[in-house]
Amino acid sequence: MRASSFVAVVILAFTPACDVDCFDDGELEAAYRDGEQAALAANAAAFDRGRVQGLSLTREDGARDGAAEGYEAGYRTGYASQAGFPAGYADGYGRGSSDGFVDPTACSNGSADGFADGDFAGYQAGYDDAHAGGFEAGYPPGFTDGAATCGNATAVARATPDETKADPDDVKLCFRRGYEQIEDPTAFDRGLAEGKRLNPDYRAGYESTFAPAFDRGKREGVTAGYSDGWNDGYSAGYAVGYATVYDGCYSGSYSPAYEAAYEDGWNDGWPAGYDAGYADGYADGASC
Repeated sequence: MRASSFVAVVILAFTPACDVDCFDDGELEAAYRDGEQAALAANAAAFDRGRVQGLSLTREDGARDGAAEGYEAGYRTGYASQAGFPAGYADGYGRGSSDGFVDPTACSNGSADGFADGDFAGYQAGYDDAHAGGFEAGYPPGFTDGAATCGNATAVARATPDETKADPDDVKLCFRRGYEQIEDPTAFDRGLAEGKRLNPDYRAGYESTFAPAFDRGKREGVTAGYSDGWNDGYSAGYAVGYATVYDGCYSGSYSPAYEAAYEDGWNDGWPAGYDAGYADGYADGASC
């Protein structure tokens, strides 16, 4: 609808709440710094606990960890190696691409979808183009035929919330922010790793099992990686082969459907646009 000379406007203005300033050179900043110091102390304590635990581990503990971590490292290595996932992906992609290309549904689905989309888009485009022209043609006679009076209503409402003041919760908030800024979630694990590194019994047990477990994990990782790669590659290749045929058939059906539907849309859009333009013109003319 065209803009009238008089518009009803309602404005709601709210001042956004300000964020808490933890660097105010006052009580809030002091709380922030206290949080930082508390986090530093907690980090150091966690590191020390981890280090003590690492130093207390036995040769058997090392052998168990070496076997587990060796296998995991070997598995990851084998899985990602050229003989693993990449090789399987390449082989699966080639097979999938061939199968997708010869899928008998690719062209039929592409043609059907292309026709449906072209028909819809063409009709909509024709309708919209004609509607705009019809609206422009219908508005002037509608305005001329309109009779009347003018009126306007303007409502302006403004609401500004009261400014908030700092409260004890802000002090807690700033303390937490300072703490979280310095907190180190890895402190215990770093201490544990340091303790293990300095523990000769643990190291001896770890090194005795790591290499054999690594080799076993690598072999199994290659097998699993190739299998997963083949499956993923096949799916990707199939999609590409299928899309190649689908897209060609889609395009071949889209254009003629679009052109035919555009004319239908145009024929329907013009009278609808004219009626809408006339009605808006009449309403605007009657309000002046």
